[in-house]
Amino acid sequence: MSSSTARIERLLLAEITLPDWHPRFADGSCQVFGYAIRHPDGVILFDTGVGTGSSFIDDLYHPRVVLVADALAQHGIDERDVVAVVNSHLHFDHCGQNEVFHRGRVPIYVQAAETEAAQAFGYTVPEWAAVPEDALRVVHGDEALADGVTLIETVGHTPGHQSLLVETAGGRVIVGGQCAYHTDEFTDRRVARDNVRDESFLEAGQQSLDRIVGFGPRHVLLAHDAQQWVAPRKR
Repeated sequence: MSSSTARIERLLLAEITLPDWHPRFADGSCQVFGYAIRHPDGVILFDTGVGTGSSFIDDLYHPRVVLVADALAQHGIDERDVVAVVNSHLHFDHCGQNEVFHRGRVPIYVQAAETEAAQAFGYTVPEWAAVPEDALRVVHGDEALADGVTLIETVGHTPGHQSLLVETAGGRVIVGGQCAYHTDEFTDRRVARDNVRDESFLEAGQQSLDRIVGFGPRHVLLAHDAQQWVAPRKR
């Protein structure tokens, strides 16, 4: 079966209210999207959204959480059909429901630099980011995940952010997580300063954005923007 049969479904996993110190506070709230890649080898899930049971997160962000199993079911996908989970990074709104897949020891792919960064106090919700040792797949840079599906390192928003390059029947698609906050960053070809970890990551974030465009995708899908970026047609 050709990898071009891969199809991507967008999953609305949460909507969160942005606190007054957040750089995007003026937006009021933001949506949190994950993506399910239907592949001949099984479903690959990119990000698991916001978890439940953290009073700190509940008080700070007032999340309206969609259970990942329900989000998958809306597209006719059984959670048991997920054969791999990819975390773009380990902030609370991207790994919050990893635990759903711990039971089945579904492999969870995280960049090595991200596993290290997540040890810092306040970086994430530790129990949400923790992955059982036998399920954790530590990635070092770019790595082929399946036929036509490649993990690509896209540092900037965090030290170990990664995206997913997927070959589909409609062309190459990059599932970009939070490599950019808004598709305008791709249109303008300039990474937003408020989306990188800090000023020291600004150059790395710009390089990642340029690198993604350099792969020649027809579309880029993001974690917090419902609008996908569409590559301009060549004249």
